[in-house]
Amino acid sequence: MAGVLVGVFLEKVSEYTVKALFRGFTYMFCYKTLVDQLNSETEKLNIEEGNMSREVEKEKNNGKIVKDYVSKWQVNAQEIQKSAAEELSPSCSCIQRLPVPNPISRFRIGREAVKKAKAVTQLKDSGKEYLTGEIAYLPEVIVMPNFETTFEEFESRKDTYQKLWDSLVDEDGPVIHGIYGMAGVGKTRMMEQFWEEAIKKKIFKKAVRVNVGSENMDKMKLQEQIAGLLDCKLESEVMENRASQLENSIRNRGKILLILDDVWRDIHLDDIIGTPFGNGTSSSGGPKILFTSRKKEMCLANKCQHIVEIKTLSPGEALYMFKKIVGPADLNNPLPDESLVKEVCDKCGELPLVIHAVGKALKGKPNYWWTDAHDQLQKGKFEEIADVDPQVYSGIKLSIDYLQNDDAKSCLFLCSMFPEDADIDIKILIQLATGSQLIPCGESRVLAMVDYLKKSSLLLGSGEDAQTKVHDIIRAVARSIAFTDSKYAFLQVTCNSRYLPSNANYTRRFLRLDVETEDVDFGEHWICPNLHTLWLHCGNYWQPFSGGFYSMFVNLSCLMLQYVDISSEHFSLQPLGNLGTLSLFSCDIRNTDARFYPKRLESLCIYECRLPEPLDVANLEYLRKLEIRQQRAVLVRENVISSLSSLEKLHVSHGFVHSYDEYHMEPIVKEISELTCLRSLHFEFYQDNTFQGTDIPFSTDRYNIFVGEALNGNFKFDQDWKVPLTKSIQIIGNHSMPWEGLMVSAEKVNLCNSDVDVSSICNDHKRAFEDLKILVIFGCDNMGHLASISRDRILDSVQLATCFSKLTILKIFRCSKLKYLFCNNIAKTLVQLQELRLDQCDSMEAIVMNEGTSDGEIINFSKLKSLQIEYAPKLRSFCAENSDYPSAQNLPLLDKMVAFPSLEYIYICRCGSLRSMFASSVARELKQLKQIRVEACEEMTSIARVDEQAICDGILFPELTCLVLYNLPNLMSFWSNQNGKADTCKAQLIPRLSSNVVLDFPHPKSFFDDENFQLYMPILKKLVVDSCRITTLFTFSVFRKLQLETLEVKCCEFLVNIVEDFRGDQICDRIITLSRLTKVDLMNLPNLKRFFQVANYEFHMPVLKTMEIRGCGLSNTLFTRSIFKNLQQLEEVHISDCELLDGIFEDAVGDEILDPSDKIITLNRMQTPNSFHMLGVSRNQTSRKVKYKQL
Repeated sequence: MAGVLVGVFLEKVSEYTVKALFRGFTYMFCYKTLVDQLNSETEKLNIEEGNMSREVEKEKNNGKIVKDYVSKWQVNAQEIQKSAAEELSPSCSCIQRLPVPNPISRFRIGREAVKKAKAVTQLKDSGKEYLTGEIAYLPEVIVMPNFETTFEEFESRKDTYQKLWDSLVDEDGPVIHGIYGMAGVGKTRMMEQFWEEAIKKKIFKKAVRVNVGSENMDKMKLQEQIAGLLDCKLESEVMENRASQLENSIRNRGKILLILDDVWRDIHLDDIIGTPFGNGTSSSGGPKILFTSRKKEMCLANKCQHIVEIKTLSPGEALYMFKKIVGPADLNNPLPDESLVKEVCDKCGELPLVIHAVGKALKGKPNYWWTDAHDQLQKGKFEEIADVDPQVYSGIKLSIDYLQNDDAKSCLFLCSMFPEDADIDIKILIQLATGSQLIPCGESRVLAMVDYLKKSSLLLGSGEDAQTKVHDIIRAVARSIAFTDSKYAFLQVTCNSRYLPSNANYTRRFLRLDVETEDVDFGEHWICPNLHTLWLHCGNYWQPFSGGFYSMFVNLSCLMLQYVDISSEHFSLQPLGNLGTLSLFSCDIRNTDARFYPKRLESLCIYECRLPEPLDVANLEYLRKLEIRQQRAVLVRENVISSLSSLEKLHVSHGFVHSYDEYHMEPIVKEISELTCLRSLHFEFYQDNTFQGTDIPFSTDRYNIFVGEALNGNFKFDQDWKVPLTKSIQIIGNHSMPWEGLMVSAEKVNLCNSDVDVSSICNDHKRAFEDLKILVIFGCDNMGHLASISRDRILDSVQLATCFSKLTILKIFRCSKLKYLFCNNIAKTLVQLQELRLDQCDSMEAIVMNEGTSDGEIINFSKLKSLQIEYAPKLRSFCAENSDYPSAQNLPLLDKMVAFPSLEYIYICRCGSLRSMFASSVARELKQLKQIRVEACEEMTSIARVDEQAICDGILFPELTCLVLYNLPNLMSFWSNQNGKADTCKAQLIPRLSSNVVLDFPHPKSFFDDENFQLYMPILKKLVVDSCRITTLFTFSVFRKLQLETLEVKCCEFLVNIVEDFRGDQICDRIITLSRLTKVDLMNLPNLKRFFQVANYEFHMPVLKTMEIRGCGLSNTLFTRSIFKNLQQLEEVHISDCELLDGIFEDAVGDEILDPSDKIITLNRMQTPNSFHMLGVSRNQTSRKVKYKQL
């Protein structure tokens, strides 16, 4: 067997040896042939390389990018051809000159020729294969916005932009975002700026923008647009399949931004692109979406989770932008005087789109162009300004045209008839809208339309719930439509002479007539057959209504008289037989009587008029609505009220009296009770100690009643009423008994210095306060608690389920005997409570008291957003056992027996018995808390207390943005540890805290960290620390993670280090950059030796602008050379009372230049320096900005 194996082995060795010998002989004797073969293959490669070069050049000329492997092939082809020419040719020629062949040279040449020929052949074949396919590709198109204007970072919009940016770039933040605002306000420009910045900073890999527009949306077409921008070729005509393909395309691309611009409706994203956005969720680092719309409701309808509003510019910003567009005055740009420039700018209404359009049109134009533009804007004819792009007007008009119903348009047109910049009283608007029958469905419909127009950015808020406003440009465009559209046929005429303008079209349906003179002759020949509404504004000029007033307006159904002086005795509107609505605003009607009012009048409103005494509105048998808003009670005769038999709404702000000298409530109550049709009552009843009524027999559906004010007293309720009227009663003094029937069914109750016992009312009325939403109690000292159910009534499930079940706001002031508010069983019904405020309740021990009936169930205040408690010195805890048991003494304010999942704001002040704020089990669940303010609680030792449910590493207060701790003399730390265990609260993250004010608590060991925990606040922008006995403010690990913009540290006499210094054996970065710090104030820190640099590291602050240092123990120089060189934006340095400070910065070294001449440096009460170099300023620097005071 062994012999056989040896034989096989020798046979193989012989075979390989013979092959090697023959191969060598081939190299030696056939080397010329092998070289010729190499040359042949090289020639073929050269041809192939030429073909490739031509194709590459062709593709490059077509704008394509050559694929990497093709470019690499070309390089290899050139190199191998060059190698063959350089290495083989010389050797061949040398051997040819030898008389005797050299076997070694022949062998080498032949072997190299074979190797290179093989490589050349492979390269040639691969090149030929490449040419059969695509060798280049079109580059990915990075679409960037095409700006027509420069983006201005206006101060009024900086926060809005930053909030949008922070939310969109947060990988774990909301997915669907929205920008909304009125037409022309700059939504698209802000979106484009965000788009550009996000792409340049590589926040997103790609941005895709689709203009949805106002036309009827074609979902298939929208899919095609998105697919085209994604380079995705849709392969199906079925919408669901296309959506699925787009979904996969978006997901595969990773982090992209989909922008849907100018959205007017719910576009159902899940139908168009599947679910990457449709369900409002996305994986971390995945795609996001941004909507722009004119309507907030469209953002909400499209599931936007984070919405920002773009508002108009401030007047100063608008003027700056306008001047920048029109340019400076010169020979080619003769600007008018400053006042005209400002007036034209003001008429643009702070809208960037209009400012740009008007400014561009007027740039370089002569003065008369400016005058004409001003006049056209003044007249509301924005579209007639020469050279203004008509698309600007069309874009705003489109917002109005696209309103979904005629009622909304009518409402907007009525608002446009009010003066420019007017605060529009909703009640007056309702009177106009319903009286003119433009919106005949009543006040609820008008309110709905106002709300709809606000959400559509066509109306504005005015700061008052009962008012609204319309933007000047929106007003101008709305008036233009209302005046020209025959369906509405509005008209405004100004009359500044005795005769009406003859060129006005008096065939209109709605007329506002502004009279600027007395005794206007209405003319016998004028007839307005179609006019149904007249708004006559007379500027307090006397009007006898001479001429053809009655014949001109014979068909009027609605008349509003404003600032009209009706001095004629016995003047009457009764000839206007069709008049159903009469409104009198600020008119003088002292000479009128009952004959003034048309007999068939259905609605009468009298606001702030000079009235006859008594006012006679008797026997208006068709009158259904009477509203009177005056500054005092209205004098009427007896039985006038009861004569208005059809009255449904009686709204009289200060009520009726029969005499100003002596007030009796009973006859007025009786007359109102006789109004059987009455459904809505707003009225004031004055103090009357003789009134003996036991139950007020009113049967109104809605009421707003005030009781108990002295007729001629100084105290005044806010008697204006909100629309729609609800059920509300406010009582002063001891008059509650007759009104209990209205109180128990009211939605709002306000009690002031009253003897009312709310708890007794609860016990006496089975369904008491089941509709109550707002309860305000002031100075009611006879109540020990607000509501408590005795043990024998606990089984009454009806009362337990309904009592206070709708209460949303509870405010209690100066109730000195209140020990608690609710028993635990009543507290469980407070499921709608959103705001709780207590102030000066001296005896308050708890908000909720367990009367021994607790089943251990946690009380969930599921909707409470705001909790404010001020001056409750005996308060022990929010929820406590009966006062007979002292177990609550050591409980935190919010312990584990209560839950507040929606709490956003908490303010605790002067609560001297509280030891801590939160149990950790409660703190862990306060996921919506935004602000914490704790002040003047002298026994407070900690904010959060670790109980048996210790908080592990994680997020604490995820929405907290502001933390204020003030005058807490015993506060030791943020945390306290009940069980004394270590390592229970490590590394707590407060991710959104941007403002932290820590003031006046003298004994903390450390606030931000200790051996058991650290607080991380990654976006903290402002920190104020005052009067705290700490030696070190931050550990290094905490400080380097902060993003501070403002740091203020004051009156901390023991403070040695702002940031802890490292020992020599510890390792850290030498330079720490505080990239956002713009302001530093250090005051009265006598032991602070250094801040900006210590032994082992120094801080660079590239955006620091201002710094003030006063009364600090800082020694040596303030800055090192390297720190000072990096203070690129420093503008002001103010230093005083720092006696140990030698200079501002170190001396320059060699040729180094340290120049502070562009900065304001103020030094007060400093030691006398040895030289200016010690202050960091050389003698030859003479800038006026460098100031030295009292050196």
